[in-house]
Amino acid sequence: MRTNLQRTIIENLVLTGLAVAFFMVTYSRLSPNPRTIFASDPNGYYLYLPAVFIYHDFHNLPKSDFVYNLSNEKGEGFTKYTCGVAYFYMPFFLAAHLYAHMCHYDTMGFSPPYCYAIMICGTLWAFIGLYVLKKLMLRYFKPEPTYITLLAIMLGTNFFNYATFESGMSHVYNFALFAGIMLATDQYYKIPKKSLAILLGLLAGWIILTRPTNAVLLIFLFIYRVVSLEDLKTRISFFKQNYSHLALAIPMGILVCIPQMFYWKEMTGHWIKFSYVGEEFIYWAHPKIAEVLFDTQNGLFLYAPSLLFMLWAVVAKRKDPRISIWGLSIVFVLITYIFASWHAWWFGCAYGHRCYIDFFPLFAFPMAVTFEQILLLKSRIINLLLFLILAVFAYYTIGMCQLYVAVAIFDGPDWRWNWGTWANMVKRVF
Repeated sequence: MRTNLQRTIIENLVLTGLAVAFFMVTYSRLSPNPRTIFASDPNGYYLYLPAVFIYHDFHNLPKSDFVYNLSNEKGEGFTKYTCGVAYFYMPFFLAAHLYAHMCHYDTMGFSPPYCYAIMICGTLWAFIGLYVLKKLMLRYFKPEPTYITLLAIMLGTNFFNYATFESGMSHVYNFALFAGIMLATDQYYKIPKKSLAILLGLLAGWIILTRPTNAVLLIFLFIYRVVSLEDLKTRISFFKQNYSHLALAIPMGILVCIPQMFYWKEMTGHWIKFSYVGEEFIYWAHPKIAEVLFDTQNGLFLYAPSLLFMLWAVVAKRKDPRISIWGLSIVFVLITYIFASWHAWWFGCAYGHRCYIDFFPLFAFPMAVTFEQILLLKSRIINLLLFLILAVFAYYTIGMCQLYVAVAIFDGPDWRWNWGTWANMVKRVF
């Protein structure tokens, strides 16, 4: 018992140490101009908080501070972004607002206390997500493959960029939500409590509000750990027995979305509004699937190389219930098709294909199965080779993230990399 407690303390200390290191990277990257934390999408997420707590008005916000994507019939600007990320920001914003008042900073929402609060918010939630994912994985894996997987995600994918430099973006928050709803789902299928049904409804609503296309995760949750038709029949029977829980979960999901509906009603006159006007899925008939996965312009595996480890398990260990192969395969195909059909399939202003980061908790399980099998070989040479590969992936990822920040060209015709450009960047890294 004491040994397990000591190991848990050490593990949490290591995780805390890594979080501090990420904070330091975040600060060093953003301290020259803290306000860049609100560049692009985060400005739209953040708008709701100054509007409610500082200006008490959505109609007359200063155009110098807020970037509007759309205008209503009165010519007033409003944001296309939903308020899901603002829920994460809110306690940090309020703490910064109090601090700004006490220490005589500008209190209109963009002085250093507010900027640093959002920096801390993103990195902290990234590690909360990792901690929750760790708790779930330790139910099914030993510590060794669990921690190798977490480190591979942290340092060998574009997760690193969005937990540091761009911690205001939505992706690490969605990562935390995904890890949380997976842990709750795992517990619910073991002990179907009403309290868990309520929690699942709240988390599902929050996930959909934050990024509507992430609703496909619900498919994965329904067939979580289903690997056969018999499993599927059992799962259907489970929901027939607990159908009343849906009457609790669905209203909770709607409840999360009510503030957003009031905003749309106030600004557009409609309770539900498609706010991405002019941005469409134009490639439904010819999706850019190969590009989304492998292109030099943010291809998934090119900028998150550690994810390659999941492919072996998906093929060789697909019957392992920990992988949830049915749910994983369906969701991966659907999200790839959705991303590949969007007009900007590379999702610009990004390092790597950022939309997949939300789904990394799903990918963690086949990755861990692969690492588990490698460790079972008990070969020092193979273990050393694994360590070297992961170290190279981490060095490459962190170096490329640094270059991405330094080059500062994020989208458009000037950022159409080819293989020669990518190779030159790799040379600069190494």
